[in-house]
Amino acid sequence: MNTSKETTNMIISALLLTLVVIIQILGKNVPQINQFFVGPMVNAMLLLTVYFSGVKWAMLVGLLTPVLAFFSNVLAPPMAPFIPFIAAGNLLYVIIFSIFRNRKNLDIIGVLSASIVKFLFLYFSATQLISLFALGIPDPVKDKLAITMGLPQLITALAGGAAAILLHNMLKRRIRSLR
Repeated sequence: MNTSKETTNMIISALLLTLVVIIQILGKNVPQINQFFVGPMVNAMLLLTVYFSGVKWAMLVGLLTPVLAFFSNVLAPPMAPFIPFIAAGNLLYVIIFSIFRNRKNLDIIGVLSASIVKFLFLYFSATQLISLFALGIPDPVKDKLAITMGLPQLITALAGGAAAILLHNMLKRRIRSLR
């Protein structure tokens, strides 16, 4: 394993994770920035991590994202029991995208597939699994969670994936022009 390459991947991943935390904090503290900005940007950073550092690092970023959102007070305390489900949704998103990413010119299909699977998993988790596991989430929070983890998740995953593809292509062209 090339230590220099792994160090570079770690640094890029740390920078993208830092951007995620900043975006989440801005979303919490600036009322004009809502889920339909924050969600796509978080998803875009997850896929940009796949592009620039690989699926292993993207999985780590995906796991840390909801945990850091909780510890930075972006994710409300009653949502703490749902953190593993959010992390699992992020893992599904980056793994499925990565499977298609590794095939030539299937990034769009990867975003579509990953977005649908993430949405279905989060919606099923919010409407079925939290009751099955008796996580102690209050009923009003469960109701809001079912809405939040529904169609908005599909929209933000698709938008984030589109943004990631566009940003990756722009950055790739820019890097080539510098050489």
